[in-house]
Amino acid sequence: MVKQTCDILVSGIVQGIGYRPFVYNLANELGVYGFVKNLGDAGVQITAQAEHDILLKFFELLKERKPKLCVYESMNIDWYEEFPSYVKFEIAKSSSQKKGAGFSYLPPDISICDECLKELDSDERRRSDYPFNSCVDCGPRYTVIEKIPYDRPNTVMIDFPFCSECDADYKNSQDRRFHAQTTCCVDCGPSYTLYSSANEEISFDTQKELIRFVANEIEQGKILAIKGIGGTHLACSTLNDDVLLKLREAKGQRKYKPFAIMAKDIESIREFAELGEEETKLLTSFRRPIILLQRSNDYHLSEWVAPGLHNVGVMLPYAGIHHMLLKEMKEPTVVMTSANPSNYPMFIDNEEIKEKLPYVDYFLLHNRRIYQRNDDSVIRLNRIGEKPSLKFLRRSRGWVPEPLLSHVDIGDQTLLGIGAEMHLIPSLMKGSKIIPTQHIGTVTLLETYEYMLSSIEHYLSIYSTSIDSIAYDMHPQYLTSTNISEIAERFDVENIHSFQHHEAHIASVALEHRIDPEEDVIGIAIDGTGYGRDGTIWGGEIFQGPIYDLARVGHIEQFPLPGGDLAVKYPLRSLMSLLYLTYSKSEVLDIINPLAKYLPRKMDEAEIVATQLERGNFSTGFLTTSTGRFLDSISALLDICGLQTYEGEPAIRLEGVSFKEKNSSTNLNLNIPYSRNKHEYSIEVSKILPELIDLKEKQKRSSLAYEVQRALGKSFGGVVSEICDRTGIDKILISGGVSLNEIIVDSISHEISFPNRSVYLNEKVSPGDGGVSVGQLYLLALREKTLL
Repeated sequence: MVKQTCDILVSGIVQGIGYRPFVYNLANELGVYGFVKNLGDAGVQITAQAEHDILLKFFELLKERKPKLCVYESMNIDWYEEFPSYVKFEIAKSSSQKKGAGFSYLPPDISICDECLKELDSDERRRSDYPFNSCVDCGPRYTVIEKIPYDRPNTVMIDFPFCSECDADYKNSQDRRFHAQTTCCVDCGPSYTLYSSANEEISFDTQKELIRFVANEIEQGKILAIKGIGGTHLACSTLNDDVLLKLREAKGQRKYKPFAIMAKDIESIREFAELGEEETKLLTSFRRPIILLQRSNDYHLSEWVAPGLHNVGVMLPYAGIHHMLLKEMKEPTVVMTSANPSNYPMFIDNEEIKEKLPYVDYFLLHNRRIYQRNDDSVIRLNRIGEKPSLKFLRRSRGWVPEPLLSHVDIGDQTLLGIGAEMHLIPSLMKGSKIIPTQHIGTVTLLETYEYMLSSIEHYLSIYSTSIDSIAYDMHPQYLTSTNISEIAERFDVENIHSFQHHEAHIASVALEHRIDPEEDVIGIAIDGTGYGRDGTIWGGEIFQGPIYDLARVGHIEQFPLPGGDLAVKYPLRSLMSLLYLTYSKSEVLDIINPLAKYLPRKMDEAEIVATQLERGNFSTGFLTTSTGRFLDSISALLDICGLQTYEGEPAIRLEGVSFKEKNSSTNLNLNIPYSRNKHEYSIEVSKILPELIDLKEKQKRSSLAYEVQRALGKSFGGVVSEICDRTGIDKILISGGVSLNEIIVDSISHEISFPNRSVYLNEKVSPGDGGVSVGQLYLLALREKTLL
């Protein structure tokens, strides 16, 4: 039989997942000769030579048996009449040469696999109790790679040359570590060292003895800094109130903000939280996110883990060090919260970690460089009706740098979406792919701003591209907006375009669900803050039209924010503003009097705010239609939370208090009316306050809290239903941080439910500001595509 030769160019997620070893072993199994090699961001090239039938089988098995993390985007095959004769199949040296129009992606950091865990518990000298154990199927990827193609010299593992035995494993085609770039062992790999608070090294004969000591110290009430895959955690007991309060005081702005915890296994989680099938699948997946789980009736952890909330953020171990630590602990859970202060980049340098954390008792640090920071992803599963809906609060480790696929292709251009300011995640778009970076945080500090720029630069380097146009938020005071000229100059970009915040939220949903950009939709954008086209602060908006030309057709009624940002920190100010739409100054003060404890200067401050409201004449920047500020006001009125110590706290705790009422009937049936003038609907949220005040002493707080949120959703749904009836529009897109609220969104969906109407929500990016850059890119792509 005559041998034939073909060239296969594969693009997608085909680097960093053991793809070349897989192709090598498959080729040798079938008797195919040739080679496989990485081509940088152009993908992987396979040159295959065999009889025609064997090659056809080879193509078939490349798809059927592909590694579990492999994602084929394209597989282009070229046949050749004449080609050199090959005598074996080999893994060829990688090349950064571009070949074709493919676009290769790296996989995310992958949790340690079961086989490597077995070795941790074995008697095998080199990898027993070795916390950096990994293989072709697991281990860090994004956080260790400096450039592509994904080969060891292009990662931080270049600092750890192979010992002879690891070198043999790496070259053995029958070994799990065949061409596994993070391969190492106790003889040649990274190691952990323990330091005291006085920066004194504490020596141990083995890593196991070190971990046993650390586990005991945590259970004795000590705080440890533990350097991991993409940053540094602070670890302490989940049962000890005193150490948790000490940690909260030391972290400054964490008086009530919840801590994430790590549990030994699924059985341990079931002892304190409710766990469904979908949550279990996500927790045990290779991504290992933090998932917000509802507390069970048997919740026994300290209240100071997540004070005042109905849920708790839980993850399972994802690195060898985590498994070793929890194995040695008697307690099956441990706090694992980010060591960095809020809005500050994660600590990754050993000296910085010791310098910036003076309150820590011990530092457990390793000597492997973290090339890219990568925080833990945070998810909750909402149940809208009977269907579970995945919601990102933070999309980072376990997902980054996986792309999103757009139904708009911008060709050879590369676009950058900066995002807004809070929970920032910039994104690049190339061709029809959008690639969000890791979670950056809120960009109000120079350090975080530089972290944002360096992450963008890393993407540009990895994907060997440069930016043609930049999309950014139109808010005139965001650092990402005021510095947009500097950003454009840094990346040598002339074309910059601003987009309205809430329109970008809606656009992110449209991109996820591949909605025809020419089709009219209705968008509901509900959040805390976004600069509106009229100069006021929007946040409770209804839009209508095609994605690229949305018109504002409704919103929550407008009210002032006395003191601007002070009304965010002290929601009683917003409450007084809403009350003033119905009551006189003296009546407002009477209502506020029992709640004045939430203001720094009590009733004296309330008098000043009331006088401001009486005078009126607020500038546009102090007027709002924010859903978040309304919910904060209700939280204060019901004496649930009257002081914001972390972003969104009053509204989050409002939902938490009312969650127990979700599956019961309150028999209250409160309503929020809406009206329509010639051009716009107004949802008159202040109208619910008199009835709420009247019922406050007669009904449970949880019932009233639930009813207000249900009524708000019903009012939004009522407006949308009227628009649908009048226009025939059948697609409703909901986004914004408040769309994480299950009660409100479930109420909206119930109100507009109709056989031919569909509700779409964010599921692949955060509905909060972490998803704004994706919406910006979609809007910019539609604009650029029109110009092409």
